[in-house]
Amino acid sequence: MSILEQPTRHRARVAKPIMTLNLDSEGPVPAIAVRGEVDMSTAHLIDELAAHVIARRPARLILDLSRVTFFSAHGISALLRTQRAAACAGVTLTLRDAAPCVSHLLAATRTRLSSTVPTARDGQVDPVGMRRAGEFSPA
Repeated sequence: MSILEQPTRHRARVAKPIMTLNLDSEGPVPAIAVRGEVDMSTAHLIDELAAHVIARRPARLILDLSRVTFFSAHGISALLRTQRAAACAGVTLTLRDAAPCVSHLLAATRTRLSSTVPTARDGQVDPVGMRRAGEFSPA
């Protein structure tokens, strides 16, 4: 028996994913829940999944950012691409419970979300969040 054929006692540890996306399309409004780190290696996955959902032309799409632990400028780009795709398809995009790291970066970079992308808490529109976010014009 060679060294390569001998059984090992060590089990490989499964690495914790950097970011996970969960699509809940069971109800009348599809929702994408983002959990973990949104950075240059993961941000594109948000708008790719959102584009897949938007292609089905729901009236509204919820993007839940409550469990985001890190949010980079690449995350802002993903939100802007998603918002643009939703607007082109006539889909209302709703952000739900943006984590503090998301809100902080949006405020620090003065990224403004359009009125078609209200911040929601528990499904209710948060007018304070809308005032804080303001409006943007995607280039």
